[in-house]
Amino acid sequence: MRGKEYSVESTSVLKLVERTGHSSYDCECVALAEDLGLSLVTGDRKLARLFPNVAILLEDFVGPSSN
Repeated sequence: MRGKEYSVESTSVLKLVERTGHSSYDCECVALAEDLGLSLVTGDRKLARLFPNVAILLEDFVGPSSN
């Protein structure tokens, strides 16, 4: 994993926490995804609802089950 570390501005994370009331851990992931221009794949429905422009539910990312 060496060389794959990223940092996020604390102020960005704290603004997301203040705006949404969601955990700083999750907001840090959201801020990083925004900084990198990537989607955040998650199983957390609340997180996906709070950040629809960044977060996508795992089930929507992988598509319908083949069962």
